[in-house]
Amino acid sequence: MREADRSSVHPVAFAQVVVWGAGVFTLFAVSYFTVWLSRNVALGARYVTPNDGATLQVAVFEPVGHGFDLIPTFSVMVRVPRHRFVSDWRREDAYAAKSLPIGWGRTIPEPFLVALMTDLAARGRGHKVLEIGTGAGYQAAVLSEMFERVYTIEPVETLAQRAAATLGDLGYGNVTVGVGDPFEGWPEFAPFDSIVVKGPVEPVPQTLIDQLALGGKLVAPVGPREGPQVLQVLEKLPDGSVATRSVLEVRFPPLPSDD
Repeated sequence: MREADRSSVHPVAFAQVVVWGAGVFTLFAVSYFTVWLSRNVALGARYVTPNDGATLQVAVFEPVGHGFDLIPTFSVMVRVPRHRFVSDWRREDAYAAKSLPIGWGRTIPEPFLVALMTDLAARGRGHKVLEIGTGAGYQAAVLSEMFERVYTIEPVETLAQRAAATLGDLGYGNVTVGVGDPFEGWPEFAPFDSIVVKGPVEPVPQTLIDQLALGGKLVAPVGPREGPQVLQVLEKLPDGSVATRSVLEVRFPPLPSDD
């Protein structure tokens, strides 16, 4: 495993980001109060005017169920500028309630799935997380708001370099991006309190389970590469055994084992 090069990172115009972020936070604060009245819902938004106007449209979806309360996770997600992780020509859709293509047959998952997987991984844990499949780096940014350290592995070097540069521009200094076979994990930094797998596995690789701390949780779409899969949570119990819980049906594109 090797760390992605951040040499292409350039200083960010912090004043502009702060002003834009303050406007977004204000708009979402109003939305947060509205959605609070109907808890256990998934929230997304569509970025309408990237420059002047700063208009956001908030969409509320069907209840999540399963006893989940995703509002705290969404309150974290509103601090992450999703439009910075997509190509310029997709920025009008950057806050849409849908997945967005990033090349190599890969996507940024829809906001609901990002929130759900983050919530499942972060609940009760907060120190160190491993992400399998960096992609554009968006979920790594979300995880960095909830964990002290984020380690993320991407098999496609171009995507890894791009994600490292974006994360560096935005100041996510607690994220380390690696290039390599994602299903080998990152043993030199193990054990991890949580592991988030962003591509289908069947079964979950033992190498990843071995790198999970006792009491830790692994969240992964389990099933065939062509889909659909079942989002599962694996918890490593104090005696080293693993308890598995199925959450809902999902469909993730496969991760290549190399570039």
